[in-house]
Amino acid sequence: MSGSPDCSIDRTFTSTFYFPYNSTKSKQITHIYRNPIYLAREYKRMIDNGQVKNQSDLALKLGVSRVRIHQILGLLKLDSLIIQELEKLGDPLKLRIISERMLRPYVNKSFREQKELLYTLKTLFSL
Repeated sequence: MSGSPDCSIDRTFTSTFYFPYNSTKSKQITHIYRNPIYLAREYKRMIDNGQVKNQSDLALKLGVSRVRIHQILGLLKLDSLIIQELEKLGDPLKLRIISERMLRPYVNKSFREQKELLYTLKTLFSL
């Protein structure tokens, strides 16, 4: 006999659970990957048009840190040819081909090093 010896058998119960056989599959979550160049241009346009006063105000509006805004806007310091090539990828991206964090180290590099990044991206992702 299992359980407490003081437990009356009349007080026990059983439960039966039935689960539907044809359960519906949950919807796949599709991620939207923004092109960081488009994002930087959008932020710059918001500041230039006067929608926000400055980077700090934009950060407050978007709910991110002002450092993050500065990092994204810093991508506009890339060479114009590189920016044009990255814009050709479109927005939104189907895959996370490029990210702000991947591009950030190339901002202060030479044009040749930036071009090597572009070549690597083209060979890896057949752009």
